[in-house]
Amino acid sequence: MTDHGDWNGFRRRVDDSVAVLFALVTESIGWATVALLDQDIDRARAVIDGDEGIDARCDDLLSLIKERLSTSMVEPEQLENLIAVLQMVPELERTADLSEHIAKHSLEHLGGQISPRSRGLIQAMSDVAVKMWESTGHAYRQRARDAGFSLGDADDELDELAGQLVAEGTSEGNSPDVAANLALIARFYERIGDHAVNLGRRIDAMAAPRRLGRVGLPRPLPDLDTDLTTKEKRGGVRRVMHRLSKLRVVPGDDGFFVLFRSAASNARTCASALADLVASSDGLDDEALGRVRDCERQGDEITVDLLRRLDASFVTPYDREDIHALAEELDDVVDDMLSAASRFQLVATDKRPDEMIEMASVLVEMTDEMVSLIDCLEARDGARFRLERIENLERRADSVFQRGLATLFGGEYEALEVIKLKDVLHSLEGSCNAVEVVSDVVESILVKTS
Repeated sequence: MTDHGDWNGFRRRVDDSVAVLFALVTESIGWATVALLDQDIDRARAVIDGDEGIDARCDDLLSLIKERLSTSMVEPEQLENLIAVLQMVPELERTADLSEHIAKHSLEHLGGQISPRSRGLIQAMSDVAVKMWESTGHAYRQRARDAGFSLGDADDELDELAGQLVAEGTSEGNSPDVAANLALIARFYERIGDHAVNLGRRIDAMAAPRRLGRVGLPRPLPDLDTDLTTKEKRGGVRRVMHRLSKLRVVPGDDGFFVLFRSAASNARTCASALADLVASSDGLDDEALGRVRDCERQGDEITVDLLRRLDASFVTPYDREDIHALAEELDDVVDDMLSAASRFQLVATDKRPDEMIEMASVLVEMTDEMVSLIDCLEARDGARFRLERIENLERRADSVFQRGLATLFGGEYEALEVIKLKDVLHSLEGSCNAVEVVSDVVESILVKTS
């Protein structure tokens, strides 16, 4: 059994680390906004550099918890607590990345190109986001109940402000670049709010933890379903960016195909890096993890380019709504793979089931077919074969996923490993599903233009 004095000391150490991360992330949101609106380059660089420090703290916290789990016996309630913290760390890290993205727009001098109303809306979004994160951090320290529920109104307010910012950005007189950048800024703040709500829900579960079973495998803890659903998380972004997709400002070119190919190729590169990460037998492959993160950032940049081109084009090869949808879904593929990679950090490589490696391999095949399918958009030939291939591969991924679950619950794995590995399998399945969604959008486009 665990020595309770030792456990209490360790828990205080973990709680202190998490509290510091909450404070640093909250501070980064506010300072990123200051850098953007004041065109403060030094402050922007401080936020960007600070993101590396937050990443390092997250890595240290993960290592601390994993070391504890590998060297000490923990009781069921203690195990639940540590698992909850492990699941919170990626949310903290990703929010710091979003603050970094906002700060980087300061380097492009966006703050000097926007209207006073846009500045006011950005400041208002920042104020709401900072309050949400302050509330979430307080809820963690106090183990307060209903933290996720109490953040709902603030999240709705943030979504509304995001919509107003996009409307202001697309108003007469703004350049296409400014309109696209404001849409991205709105999206970043909206996602920051989503992460706060997700963390609030996890804190709710910690305040009233579900007890693990006394023997055998645990009753499953809330997995990815405790987060905002994909539809909920992306619905606001769709509303925010939908207006931008309808703009027709100045004549443009037909370079959409080049950008679609770039996005698909970037997703394939990301899938290959994720497969290398999952297949590594020498501990966590930091180089492969870095490649996945680089691909996610590259995907964001390609999405920006696509939105700018859409904004600046009178004539487009397809309906503007379809181009917008395809750009967004291609971006989501890489976002989902980053989620899978983040969760894999918590897994001991010698514990992963063979099905996990197989699912990553199937994902690589699916992205290969997705690249070929995107090529079919311009050629208008051969799409049916690619669509069927992606559908068949997605079914294969589902089968591998089910076998993976059967393996995890077959009695070979410890309770902790089951929880962590199941999360990774869910994330890999989500990545495969995201590729299938891209194929659905492409098929819809081809049907409309046939």
